[in-house]
Amino acid sequence: MVGVWEEALAEEMVYLLAHLAHAEQHLLEIGGELEDVDPRILALVNKLRIGRKKVGEVLYSSLGLSDFGGGGSEFRSTVESLWCTLKHLSMALVHCDESIEKLARRLVEALERGDEASSKKVLADIRSLLAVRKTLRDSIKATLFELPESVKGVESVRCREDLCVEAEEAGKETSVAEHAVARQG
Repeated sequence: MVGVWEEALAEEMVYLLAHLAHAEQHLLEIGGELEDVDPRILALVNKLRIGRKKVGEVLYSSLGLSDFGGGGSEFRSTVESLWCTLKHLSMALVHCDESIEKLARRLVEALERGDEASSKKVLADIRSLLAVRKTLRDSIKATLFELPESVKGVESVRCREDLCVEAEEAGKETSVAEHAVARQG
């Protein structure tokens, strides 16, 4: 049984992971609007990604999940198998919260106008998203506290680079781009 402290710590770190990934996404969106790629933006994205990796390591270590095998082997460890799912669920939770916040503003505006029909519709939409939010939180909890034992030996490598599980050479973090170049050539 996981204690309240562990669950609260895990939840804070999940939000931290989501916001770091979200910041990376926004920087890439900015970069996409430029006429030419600005290497400083890409360098910052990479620094944030490395920070996200470190948060993930601390999260899994604090939950006692860091010894689940893998470690550069052909197949992902349990932790690696759940990483991508956790990242996407956490980002979805943040986007769900932001959607609810935007709908809440619409609700206030409709109430101020006295528009009862719009108020009821927006409130129903908010309730639907709150149900989705609960499902996302439950899924995150399951990913952290229930699934690790049942996904040992998953034979997949998708998103492996995102967790940076490849061996680090002489203490140097290796970027996803460097991994891709090394694999091609």
